[in-house]
Amino acid sequence: MTTDNTPTALTNTSLGLRRAWHPVLRSADLLHNAPQRVMLLGEPYVLTRINNTLTAFVDKCPHRNARLSDGCVVGEHLQCPYHGWEYTAQGDLAHVPALGAGATLPPNTALSPARVIEKYDLVWIAPEEPVTDIIALTEWSDPSLRHVWLPPLTINAAAAQFIDNFLDFGHFPFVHAGTFGSGEDENIHEYSVERDDSGWGFVVNYEHTIENNEDPLVATGEHPLVQPRTMRYEFTAPFSCNLRLNLPTTGMVNAIVTFCQPVDHNTTCLYSVMLRNDCPTDELAQAAAAYEMDILAEDLKIIEGLYDKVVPLERGQVHTRADRNTVEFRRIMQRLLGGTSRI
Repeated sequence: MTTDNTPTALTNTSLGLRRAWHPVLRSADLLHNAPQRVMLLGEPYVLTRINNTLTAFVDKCPHRNARLSDGCVVGEHLQCPYHGWEYTAQGDLAHVPALGAGATLPPNTALSPARVIEKYDLVWIAPEEPVTDIIALTEWSDPSLRHVWLPPLTINAAAAQFIDNFLDFGHFPFVHAGTFGSGEDENIHEYSVERDDSGWGFVVNYEHTIENNEDPLVATGEHPLVQPRTMRYEFTAPFSCNLRLNLPTTGMVNAIVTFCQPVDHNTTCLYSVMLRNDCPTDELAQAAAAYEMDILAEDLKIIEGLYDKVVPLERGQVHTRADRNTVEFRRIMQRLLGGTSRI
């Protein structure tokens, strides 16, 4: 039964999302001594590297609310573009040019920091103390798997809508009929959802069939078009997923990892990487990325056409036994938004 304190819907700007890590930029795109503005949960932040120290602050100078991201790094300080106020890497006011050197500085002028780290070639921000960890990827350091990044992609949908789609496999024969969807696999058989020890994630293992259009031996008749595939979904709140695919016919391993940045109420940025054992050359990696982008386009045609940017957490949608993993996703997110750390 829903109480007054139970969140009933999830959006890109739900307050509970502040208690988690979110990707906001590729590490390679953050240059030394060049402030970078990013948007998260509808709020602006400024990122910098000052003497190899990574910083993240609300993108607002407390003097006259100018955008610090329009400023620059001067020595070891972030300088506001409006009146030249300078801040340390810790966010403390260090210098006000109008007052001169050695002047007494005004109080209550420290910048509002966010927690910031780098992981998986991305910069991550947590606006408040995070109650979740960033997803653990065992495949990341596997030397047999090549990292094939897709370009960051901003979509007209909520992060929760994309994750809901990513976790769902009942749509494969229909949405992906043009790529890998196999009509023979419409019926979803029984499967289990295994919660992890943290309570903020789960694992699902599932076997099914696909049309393997990436297999070159299909064209020669050496392999059938419809092939078995095992899937292992790993989800960690709020919006990170790893889908590990194994095809026994070809021996292919492909871990598709997606991290979502809830930019504002209407838009989300996707950071996606494939960790594959079948892309030894740049040409093969580019072909794999292009094929994955075709699959993603099929998903986005549906996701971006949904009626709103909201995922109901209580009433408002119908669920069946085939939806048990996406129902578990809603349960976890309802707990995150509700402000409790109970498993």
